[in-house]
Amino acid sequence: MQALTGPEARAGVLLAHLSDPHLPLAGRVPLRAVLNKRALGLLSWRLRRHRRHRPAILAALVADLQAHAPDLIAVTGDLTNLGLVAEYRAARDWLDRLGDARRVVTIPGNHDALVAGAWPRGAGLWQPYWQGDAGPQAGDVEAAFPTLRRRGPVALIGVSSAVASAPGLAVGEVGAAQIARLGAVLRRARAEGLFRLVMIHHPPLAGTVSRRKGLRDHAAFCAMLDREGVEMVLHGHSHRSHHRTLDTRDGAAPVIGVPSASSMHHEPAACNLCRIAPVEAGWEVTVTPRRLTAEGRVEAGRRAAITIARGHAA
Repeated sequence: MQALTGPEARAGVLLAHLSDPHLPLAGRVPLRAVLNKRALGLLSWRLRRHRRHRPAILAALVADLQAHAPDLIAVTGDLTNLGLVAEYRAARDWLDRLGDARRVVTIPGNHDALVAGAWPRGAGLWQPYWQGDAGPQAGDVEAAFPTLRRRGPVALIGVSSAVASAPGLAVGEVGAAQIARLGAVLRRARAEGLFRLVMIHHPPLAGTVSRRKGLRDHAAFCAMLDREGVEMVLHGHSHRSHHRTLDTRDGAAPVIGVPSASSMHHEPAACNLCRIAPVEAGWEVTVTPRRLTAEGRVEAGRRAAITIARGHAA
C-alpha cells in the first residue's frame, strides 16, 4: 500500500472501524460439516442469531460509512458464523463490494476459526484483505501474522487471536511466537516515527468480556504492548462499544471496541470513524461513532478527541 505524502499526510488518515458482521449463512449446510462444534453454532443461528444479524442493518451502516470516503476500512473479524468455506466465499464477495483490498483490511475472529482447520482453509480466499505491504505470504497462514500496512503516519498492524476452542467457549489466543513477532514490528514502526494501530478481534484488557469469551494470553499480550509501546488498539467480539486505556512505556493508549455492524441486539449497530492526524510531538485522534437508529437512520454519536503525545512521532 502506497503511503500518503505531503499535505495528505499532514491532514491525517480517516479510518473506519467495523466488526462482527456475521454475514448470513450461504446456502444449505452439509450434515458432514456440522458433526462437531458447528452443530451448536448452527442451532444458535437457526433459533435466534439469524433474526439479530440482518443484512439490511449492515447495508445501511456500510452505505453511511462509504459516504464519508474513509482512507482505510478495518474489519476486526467474525465475518462468518461457522467458518465454512462457502461462508468464506460469500464474505469475499462482501469484502470486494466493501472496497479495494488496498484500503480494506481484515483479521479473523473466533467464528472464522470455529473448528480446527477452518481459518487455514478459508484464509486464502481473503488473502488480499489481510496480507500486509510485503504481499502474499507463503506457507503457514498463522505465521503470517502480525501483518503491517503503512498509510501516511499510520502503521496498521493486524493480529490474529482466532483459535478453535471447545463447545461453549469463544476464547482467543495470540500465542508466544506471534507476540514476539509483534514486538519486533512495534519496535520498527516506532523507529520510523509511525502511529502504531493494532487490530485484534478479542478485547485485550481483562474484564471487558467474560472469561469464556476472553483472550487467554491477555496478560502476556498486554505486557508486550506495555514494553514496546502502542498508540491505539481496535477490537470487536463483545458486540458492545468500549473505550478503555492501556498504559505503555510511551504513554497511555486508547483501546476501543465497536458493536456488531449487523445487529441491534446488545447495542445499536455501529462503526467508528477515526481521524488520525499528526500534531506537535504526537497525534490527535478524533473518534466519531456512527450508529443506526430504530428508524433505520445512521446518526453520529458523541465525538471524542484524544491527544496522544509521543516522543518518537515523526
